[in-house]
Amino acid sequence: MRLLLRLTIPLLALGFLIHDAYAGVGPWAQSAGKARLTFGYSRKTAGSRWTNGTLTTPADSQLVDGHFHDFRYAYLSFEVGVIDNLELSGTINYLWGYEAVTSDPITKKPLPKAFFEYNNGFTDSWLNLKYQVLKGEYPVAVEVSTRFPDLYNDPSPVYTRYKTQAYSYATAEKTPDGRDTIVKHSVSTQTPTSEWRGLLKRDLGIFAAVGHSFDGKAYVQSSLGYNFRQGAFADQVIFSIDGGYTIPVMKEWTVMPKVAFDYTGGLGNGGIPDSTDRFGQSSSGIPQKNSNFNNGRYGRLYGSLILGPADGRYALDLGIGKWIFGNGAVQYTETYAQFSYQF
Repeated sequence: MRLLLRLTIPLLALGFLIHDAYAGVGPWAQSAGKARLTFGYSRKTAGSRWTNGTLTTPADSQLVDGHFHDFRYAYLSFEVGVIDNLELSGTINYLWGYEAVTSDPITKKPLPKAFFEYNNGFTDSWLNLKYQVLKGEYPVAVEVSTRFPDLYNDPSPVYTRYKTQAYSYATAEKTPDGRDTIVKHSVSTQTPTSEWRGLLKRDLGIFAAVGHSFDGKAYVQSSLGYNFRQGAFADQVIFSIDGGYTIPVMKEWTVMPKVAFDYTGGLGNGGIPDSTDRFGQSSSGIPQKNSNFNNGRYGRLYGSLILGPADGRYALDLGIGKWIFGNGAVQYTETYAQFSYQF
């Protein structure tokens, strides 16, 4: 049993805590020829944001059911041992997104009450390459991670929130003297484009991670990294730490309570973002430096329970997280469920 528990700890530690790339970068790499698939679903909602360090909530008329964001994700992640100590991993996300709209998309006039604008499709995805530098009691790994928007990006030089569609139709009407006549009508509508489903930027992150297993019963791991963001002058310093304790239940089954914290610090480096940056335009349409969501600073706290056989073949992970502090960031609450299979 102890040997099985020793194997379980690093395998479970490799799983994503949530669907983004910065959740628990760990120092253990998959063995050559081994792989893990993870299928998951999460819901992320928000009704408040931090501005200049103060948490503010919009008026009820600007919220829908108490939220201005309601994002639901289905995701698939994989981890493959390419050769000894080298692991390739990635995540593909699909979004059902609801965002509160407070003004008419065409006239720009304020609305008496907000409504949810709906958009669904692929959003940001990640690809990562990890090399385990040291094994032993305190394993160490380095990882290169990239975010890419190719699955939803509209290849245009300017970010576009709405797409204008114009069409016409004709109706037959009676004139005062009773004759039929054809009347043509022109209609213009605006629909949200795919481009607001993600950050719409390419990232390149470089991370170092270290961890430790305590007699196969518990583990702790931590990572520190720097993330470069293309065209937005919103580089980030990212720190994470998480740990879990394995509790044997029933025969050859375990439950692992797990706690994780991470911090993302936007650096605000550089000048005016380019025209493709969806967060780089003010309400007047004038480019501005990123002191907002794209370049925010925030800390998140997550808790989860992982249930599975002690040999780590598969696991069910249920968790909840909260953005607990920030600046220029949204206070999200996220719940998730995911299933992992090792082969």
